[in-house]
Amino acid sequence: MTIFSKLAGRDGVPGARQVEAFLRAEIENGDLAEGVQLPPVREAAWQLGCAPGTVSRAYQALTVAGLVRGEVGRGTFVGTGTPQRMSHLRDEEMDRFADMAINTFLMEPAGEIVAQAMEAAAMRARDGAVPLRYVGMMGDEADRQAALLLLSRWCPQAQLENIALFNGAQSVFSCGFAGLMRPGTAVAADAVTYPGVIAAAELAGRRVIGIEMDDLGMIPEALDAACRAHAIAIVCLMPGIQNPTGMTMPAKRREALAKVADRHDLIVLQDEVYGFLFDETAPSFAELLPTRAIVSTSLSKCVAPTLHVGYAVGPRGLVRRVAQAQNAMALMVPPILGAAASHVLTSGLLETRVEKVRTGVARRADRMKALFPVLDRSRLTGGIAWLPVPENWRVAEFCAEAEALGVRVGDGASFAVERTNPPQAVRVSFCAVPGEERFQAAIAILKGLLDQPMAGSAAMP
Repeated sequence: MTIFSKLAGRDGVPGARQVEAFLRAEIENGDLAEGVQLPPVREAAWQLGCAPGTVSRAYQALTVAGLVRGEVGRGTFVGTGTPQRMSHLRDEEMDRFADMAINTFLMEPAGEIVAQAMEAAAMRARDGAVPLRYVGMMGDEADRQAALLLLSRWCPQAQLENIALFNGAQSVFSCGFAGLMRPGTAVAADAVTYPGVIAAAELAGRRVIGIEMDDLGMIPEALDAACRAHAIAIVCLMPGIQNPTGMTMPAKRREALAKVADRHDLIVLQDEVYGFLFDETAPSFAELLPTRAIVSTSLSKCVAPTLHVGYAVGPRGLVRRVAQAQNAMALMVPPILGAAASHVLTSGLLETRVEKVRTGVARRADRMKALFPVLDRSRLTGGIAWLPVPENWRVAEFCAEAEALGVRVGDGASFAVERTNPPQAVRVSFCAVPGEERFQAAIAILKGLLDQPMAGSAAMP
């Protein structure tokens, strides 16, 4: 008799919700007492005849509800813990996990810089220097002025009238798809790309066309062929540090893609949220296509996600259309938050923060390269590693097993535009974990899994 004896065999293979509901009922009616250890993920999957990921999601839901607790190296136990909020990133209560699934730079504490920025904004508000009213759709003029120097790095011709504030760089994509595209047109993106692009396009009812890539990024000939086959209106590019691969696009490839975009009248949305991590030498698309390219960035990566202020710069008419879409969805970026971001940009805090983050990324990137020789050191500048997984692992099972051992990584399938042939890789956000000891313990777990993969999938005898 096992914990899952009453569930196994009921109405076929159970899903995560069924497993969660079963365990929740067993705990609440007292059949599973506090302190009882639940079977390991793979063993439970074998008993139920389901995928390990199914069990992992059920366990996680119960952990969030405070009904079970996970102890790294020991397992999952029934216990009335503190209920936890479901979020992409773990709260402090989840410190036992090393969350490398979402890319941030929490290795360098950002609390002090955020506190200083918010205090400065509060003082300005008290003195009447921060608008307490609704502001124009482009954002407060003082905040756009503060962003001018930052954005001129990619758009030397930047002026106040072609800069707008957004609720993070993600909003530039969401609002761009809504405000710049005619019905029936599609978005072109790298074959593996930031999942936010895919989600934003789907929400706007726009199809995403995955464009083949090579070691230099998106292939111009593949984009050209896609434009001939589909009504593509926008191409999304991350030429600085591509997410999730970490590659940087050289000047000649950018120039070739710009020619294709110009030939087919495409609007280029260039994402530079990682641009602070290196000194750019190649031209941006805002320079190559000054009438057709919008560049976006934000403070979410270089400072912290809590300072979720983004910026877009480009042709005034295009930027205004994107800003109009944001105005319809969310009215504006709160001026108090814009003022806090402006303080970071104008006080010297950003330069100090960037230097610390760059140093920390380099240190951890060296460690990643030493432990995983297969990685290309030049692609680790963005704090992400696109780590190949051996063929005798299913990537979803690798992720589930890693999470069962206390480490979360990003399943390669979530970055693929076309899910029919998902990448045999995971994205490791190796700068997201605070503390060197936790970081090294986490990557040692991943190394152990790669060196000694499971012999096969869970299956019923």
